[in-house]
Amino acid sequence: MIIKPFWKHWNKKNALKAVKLFALSVGTTALCMLGCVGVLDDSAQPAALEASVFNRGKEFFPQQQETPVAAQTVSQTEPGKVIPLGTSFGIKLFTDGVIVASLSDIYTETGVCCPAAEAGIIPGDYLLRANGLDIPDNASLAKYIGQSGGEPITFQVRRGEQVFEAQITPVYGEGSFKTGMWVRDSAAGIGTLTFYDPASGVFAGLGHGICDMDTNGVMALKSGEPAPITLSGIVKGEPNSPGQLKGYFSSDESLGSLLINKETGVYGTLVTPPEGEAVEILSREEVQCGPVKFLASVDENGPQLYDGEIVEIANEDQQTKNLVVHVTDPRLLELTGGIVQGMSGCPILQNGELAGAVTHVFTEDPTTGYGIFAQVMWEECKTCSVTK
Repeated sequence: MIIKPFWKHWNKKNALKAVKLFALSVGTTALCMLGCVGVLDDSAQPAALEASVFNRGKEFFPQQQETPVAAQTVSQTEPGKVIPLGTSFGIKLFTDGVIVASLSDIYTETGVCCPAAEAGIIPGDYLLRANGLDIPDNASLAKYIGQSGGEPITFQVRRGEQVFEAQITPVYGEGSFKTGMWVRDSAAGIGTLTFYDPASGVFAGLGHGICDMDTNGVMALKSGEPAPITLSGIVKGEPNSPGQLKGYFSSDESLGSLLINKETGVYGTLVTPPEGEAVEILSREEVQCGPVKFLASVDENGPQLYDGEIVEIANEDQQTKNLVVHVTDPRLLELTGGIVQGMSGCPILQNGELAGAVTHVFTEDPTTGYGIFAQVMWEECKTCSVTK
């Protein structure tokens, strides 16, 4: 796609009133994608991702094999050229360990208790191993604890950068052995690919991390993939009622691999590198208030350019909220009401160069939201390891 300069004049917005950001759980996947990530139709969801470890078992868990990757060094120190995309895509993510989403009390014959809480477990902890065995998924953990017979289980737990052991003794209540933990091992949703970097062979998308709905923490990535989707509808945004793109996975075929899930977005490789004209990335210092184009996919027509403006350089130090952007294009306003979930990662082009990507929407004004500098996302590409 050829992107050329397209503005002659612009009107800068005056002071913005205080607004709040929103976080949304996506469908039944228990995934929080901060503001602008769309929803998969329930009829097309993968298996439910939230599970109680109230059904347990005591079989050996299969050992997980690491996929070897080779680091590729990018020698550039200044932003180079990338191919802007603006393509909607599906996201499937599996966590590195199962995450403790929440804790609950268990009613037993002798009283009410929560063994996990008593052992020092808190929401946001990752369970890596049980009695020395890998924990591949929710179902395996549930089965293991259910067949424990009430014997203590020693868990290897990761909390931030700290790894430690905690011993939990399941109790019998409501027909099975339980620990009082609700866990999840995966997430799914819809977002937008921002750009492809030919120099590193890495794509960047979303402009913010995939977060757990309950803990709000960026989910630790074990494996994942971008997947093809079909957009099936739009819920138009209204003041205090955020809109969303709706869609479903249209194929079991993978588009590539996810390598990183970070606060600044998701990064990975594509089976088929995209074609298109590469454009320069504007450095932080070069991005200015004024007219821009949003490159967004909101229907079957694929990526289209829509008018907007950068109304404020909000915070050059924050990772995902560097810019305040405003949608002015009547076509996009008619279709979506402005910025909706699913538009996270939409490229922001200024004078034919890549300035940033959409990340959040203001709930009180769906025509306005935050954006991230493209340079921030490009710098993250350099840290990726590329599968050979």
